Amino acid sequence: MTAIDPRPGEAFIDELEELRDELGMKANHVRRGSPSREQGAESRRRGLRGGSDNHAFTGEQYLNCPEKAIRRKQLQKSMDEGGQSYFGGPIPSHPTLAKWEARAYGLTDEEIERLEQEDLTPEQLIARGWRIFACRTEPWPIAIGTSYVGEGGTYLRSVNEPEKVSAELEELRQKFASWGVEDLENATANARVHAEADEDHGSHTQNVIRRFIDTPELQDEMRKTFILRYYSRAGKF
Repeated sequence: MTAIDPRPGEAFIDELEELRDELGMKANHVRRGSPSREQGAESRRRGLRGGSDNHAFTGEQYLNCPEKAIRRKQLQKSMDEGGQSYFGGPIPSHPTLAKWEARAYGLTDEEIERLEQEDLTPEQLIARGWRIFACRTEPWPIAIGTSYVGEGGTYLRSVNEPEKVSAELEELRQKFASWGVEDLENATANARVHAEADEDHGSHTQNVIRRFIDTPELQDEMRKTFILRYYSRAGKF
C-alpha cells in the first residue's frame, strides 16, 4: 500500500539502500573482469551482441525534464556517455571503451563487428526496451531514478571505499598485463572511466531522488522501478 505521507528525502534514500541489501545487490565493484581470459571474452560477447543503443535512455531523461539545472546535468551526462571526444574532450564514447576492453580479452575487430550486427536476444530486447520506454513515459524524476541501481552503487563505493576502488583498478591492470596485453591504458579505460563518471552521475541521480521524488505516489513508483531495474540488470527480467 502507498504510504499516506512521503518519507523525507534522506530517509527515502536510506530506504532504497536497505532495499538494495534485501535484494542481494552487490555493491558496484570496478569491472575487474573474469577469472580467466576465456570467461571474460564470453561475457564481452554477450555485451556486444546486437550493438549498443549507447544509453538512448539518457536522451529520454533529458527531453522530459523541465528543471533547467537538472537538464544541464543530463546534457553533460549524454556527452559523457556519447563521447566527450566529439566536443573536444578526452574521453571517447562508452561503446568505444567497451570495444577496447573486448580486444584486451582477445576478441578481434572482425568478431566485434559480427556480434554488433547480430539480433538481440529476447531477454536483451525486453530489458533495453523497458528501460527506454520507462524513461519516455514515467514522471521525469522516476526516469532519472532508473539509473540509481547501477550508478548509485558506484557513487557510494567511491565515497565509502575509495582505497578499494583504486586497488580494484590496479588489480585489473595487472591481470591484463599477465595476459600479455600491451596497451594497458586502453584495456583498463572502460573500468576507469566508469568508476570516475558513475561517481558524478550517481551523486546527481541521488540528488534528484532526494529532491523531487517527494510524494507517496512517486516514492511508491520509485520502489517498484528500483526493483525492476535490478532484475533487468541481473538478467532476471
